[in-house]
Amino acid sequence: METFNNYQPADWETNFESKLTVESSLPYNEYTGPIEKSDNDKNQYRLIRLPNNLTALCVQDVDAKEAAASLSVNIGSSTNPVELQGLAHFLEHMLFLVNRELKAVDSEYKGNLQSDARRIYQLVARTANSAHPFSRFPTGNIGTLKGAAEELGLDLRDELIKFYHKYYSADIMRLVVVGNHSLDMLSEWVTSKFSDVKSKGNTKPKFTFHPIGKAELRKVIHYKTVREKYELKLQFSLPELKSTYGEKPFAYINALLGHKEPGSIYSVLRKNGWATAISAHSSGMYYDGFGTYDISVAATPEGLENYEAIINIIFGYINMLIENGPQEWYYKELAEINQAEFDFKDKEDAETYARTLSSRGHNQYVPPHQILSHNYLSSGYDADLISKCLSYLNPGNYRLFIGAQEHKAVECKLEEKYYNILHHIADLPSHMTSNVKCSPSVAKMLHLPSRNAYLPESLSVTKPATPVDKPALEPVLLRKNDRFEVWFKQDDQFFTPHGHIGLTISSEYVNNSPLNHLLSTLLCKIVSSELQEQLFGALRANSNFYLTLREGSINVDVSGFSSGLPLLLKTVLQKIKTFKVDTQQFSIYRDEIERMVQSQRLDNPISLIYRQLDAVNMVPAFDLDMLEEELKGITLDGLQKHIELLFSKAYVKMLVSGNYNQSVALKASNQVLDILQLQPVSRSSINARRILAIEPGYYTQIVSISDQKCLNSAVICTFYCGSVYDTRDKVALQVLKYLVHRAYFAQLRTSEQLGYKVGAILDSYKEGRDMLLFALEGESNPMYVTQRINEFLHQYRQKLQELTADEFESSIQSLISLKQEKLKSIDDEFSRLWTHIKSDKYKFDALDKDVEHLKLLSKDDLLAFWDKYVNEDTAKGYTRLDMQMWSAKIWQPTAEEFEMYPSTVIALYGSLHSEGHTGLSIADVQSFVSSADASSSIELLLAKLSKFYVSKQTPSVPNETAEALDTAVVSVEAPGIVLKSLSKIATALQMAISSVNETPKFATLSKTNFANIDMKQAPEGIWLINDYKRFQHTQVLHGISVPSRKLVPLIAESVQADNNKHLE
Repeated sequence: METFNNYQPADWETNFESKLTVESSLPYNEYTGPIEKSDNDKNQYRLIRLPNNLTALCVQDVDAKEAAASLSVNIGSSTNPVELQGLAHFLEHMLFLVNRELKAVDSEYKGNLQSDARRIYQLVARTANSAHPFSRFPTGNIGTLKGAAEELGLDLRDELIKFYHKYYSADIMRLVVVGNHSLDMLSEWVTSKFSDVKSKGNTKPKFTFHPIGKAELRKVIHYKTVREKYELKLQFSLPELKSTYGEKPFAYINALLGHKEPGSIYSVLRKNGWATAISAHSSGMYYDGFGTYDISVAATPEGLENYEAIINIIFGYINMLIENGPQEWYYKELAEINQAEFDFKDKEDAETYARTLSSRGHNQYVPPHQILSHNYLSSGYDADLISKCLSYLNPGNYRLFIGAQEHKAVECKLEEKYYNILHHIADLPSHMTSNVKCSPSVAKMLHLPSRNAYLPESLSVTKPATPVDKPALEPVLLRKNDRFEVWFKQDDQFFTPHGHIGLTISSEYVNNSPLNHLLSTLLCKIVSSELQEQLFGALRANSNFYLTLREGSINVDVSGFSSGLPLLLKTVLQKIKTFKVDTQQFSIYRDEIERMVQSQRLDNPISLIYRQLDAVNMVPAFDLDMLEEELKGITLDGLQKHIELLFSKAYVKMLVSGNYNQSVALKASNQVLDILQLQPVSRSSINARRILAIEPGYYTQIVSISDQKCLNSAVICTFYCGSVYDTRDKVALQVLKYLVHRAYFAQLRTSEQLGYKVGAILDSYKEGRDMLLFALEGESNPMYVTQRINEFLHQYRQKLQELTADEFESSIQSLISLKQEKLKSIDDEFSRLWTHIKSDKYKFDALDKDVEHLKLLSKDDLLAFWDKYVNEDTAKGYTRLDMQMWSAKIWQPTAEEFEMYPSTVIALYGSLHSEGHTGLSIADVQSFVSSADASSSIELLLAKLSKFYVSKQTPSVPNETAEALDTAVVSVEAPGIVLKSLSKIATALQMAISSVNETPKFATLSKTNFANIDMKQAPEGIWLINDYKRFQHTQVLHGISVPSRKLVPLIAESVQADNNKHLE
């Protein structure tokens, strides 16, 4: 295979010395040379190699409250057998629980069928050389695994184990273990636990040809997207990149092709109205034996029509880079920024750090001393290597992907096998594969970026005037008045030159209507786009800015090296305050907002259901129907007026944190006042989001998924628990969630295989009640899933009762450890403080209070909490809301059927339908269930149901006597139906029959007769919310948050007034 250089793999023998573990005298080899690490890194490291050639890195983090381990095996989809595609992924899921995890793999695959990102990834693979494993289907599904194995007469479990024994070798494993134990103890554990892993040499296959060779290049592939979007991707064929890790030539090229300053590809495309984003990146260090380089353009409809001109501009810019030659000054700017990032690198949590280091450990060219630094630091500028890399980005060495929902020029008749991607493949015309260049007028617009004005002026660190024994828990309230509050927290624990500044702009006009919500979103998008070009130098210097609509306010966020953030914030605020809307950009982003709203209907079911849950619980909240209705009301004049109104009545909160002193924070706050010209405002005039105080009762909302191709459905069962102000209830809920999640996951995902996305979740809003949610996305009908959740909850109370003292105490200590975990960075501290400030509670000591209450919590308290809020038999104020998102592919009950038939009967009928047994009506199913003998075995009940089904299909069959039915065989195979005792139908049947004589326990929970607003009530007493807006009007709202303290600013109001006289 072709390579970029003739480098040999790094020396991993020198400086390795034989050692024995301290306790067990087990042999291993330890690297005794220096390990290059950040000056800010206080961890201790030991790099070892076990006798079986497994390489491990032991990391001692004395502050870690939890340990973490990550084992990365350098084997993946490239080793998938042709006949069993997805086997490597399947092995990743579960080595021995074959049947259980098989459905999880299939559910994961089906959940991605409508993902455009996954679809283009698959199309790129399938249009590569079919002889190369890169072209294979990496995920796998039931058909490529179980189905293929059965067709070939293979035992899938046996094949999985063969695969493991063939490829899983210690030689290609990289282990990282992080903990607060000594390096000797970590080495002891690693050596004792992993030395027995078999060494089989380097088992990773080597390939002598490129998956994107001459036959695959110079092609144009049109493909249909699921969402309305317009995509261009140029993919170039490269040699393997791993040996270039030191010089990092493609980091230099990525930065130039992807930059957004004047003179860039992006700038020219944006001015023409042809694109809203561009990215450029290589395949990096992950592919063995080959590499690729992608330039991707998020085009506008007009841009797609002019895609050839876009290609010309891209190659025009590449030609300009080649003609000008590599720029050492630019390379050094990038290297200096990366050096600074490494020198002041933030700490990561143990799990993330272990996973990151292990996955980066497979590059054979990286020497031992650079295992921590190689991803950041450059080994030096190499102009010849950069030129060589650029030479591969030529018109004869690429293929072009063009994505859109519809294509005018071609008919997409080819269909990819696994994602059903309709596409068309043709040769690129000759004028697009040789001598490609842009017009002279456009060429004059393309030039290199200017020197970066946003490079950190200073990397010095401001420390507190007097040493501190422990970091301050709270920020200081510097100023507060009727328009503005400013908080400040000086870094007193990390001592890095970083900062983070955040603002929320709350206004009467930000989010008080669907139209204003859309206008605020549009404003954030257009301004962010303008600033991308203006401030790309800051982004290049690893500073960041975000302008978003979130939680009903406009949020401005800047972070990075502290010295440049005040200027960055000033630029962002000036832009948004004085923004004049450009007609072309308005049209582009107005259309993008419309596509965004419409495409959200194609989100996965679990995302859709969370959005709907918010819509029911919050006022105001706007569902997709409401937003779509207002899209036509977005006008250029309306947006300009909206900008003016935003700041006429606005209240701003600000937090300055990090490497600053108080005077800098005050100066930054004065800068905000100067720019925004805030006027006094009553907080009551700002339409804050309010939360519904749902009265006790059991409610369900059934929603149909509009995406006709979506196979999955979703369920979230929400239990409303204690007040968000009640710390005792809150920590009890946290312990409960910690315990119940594992059992819930094990039962519904691992054992019953009902879906891939399964979890117990805690949630809350600023006001109201904490919530315990049980979520699941999968193919089963939502009513069946709900009944299985109910069954789990019925049984879990007993598991809580049987919890041992040690198990309970272990859970308590785990949560305490999490809450006492030290913050990792200035950004972490900012996020924690900002959450308390934005909540209006200002409860900065919340974690300490949580720990105090956790130490007092008993198992009896946990049981009492369960019985008070979750146990339907004992909770007097039982309040529950089930959100059910139903796939269009399955039968769904009408409101009348919900009212007429018990949920268990609906679940059984839906299960029959899902398996293709559509010969019964729901009334038939109810009749059968009502007459069934609950004391009969499930096998006999299934046999009777099968005969009942047959009798409904073939009326001419003579009636069977009761005696004959009672002696029916255990499993019946009859025309149209096959029922077995382990199927979902069996479970659904059992649930339906066992609930026949249950009383409608939920009927008396609600004091309101919702039938008067046309809501239906199920036989069990569950209310069906058919119009959630109407339902909301019947409920009261929780009050707004009350601060946990009186807010007294450090600077008196009179002083503030003096400081602000120039504003009056």
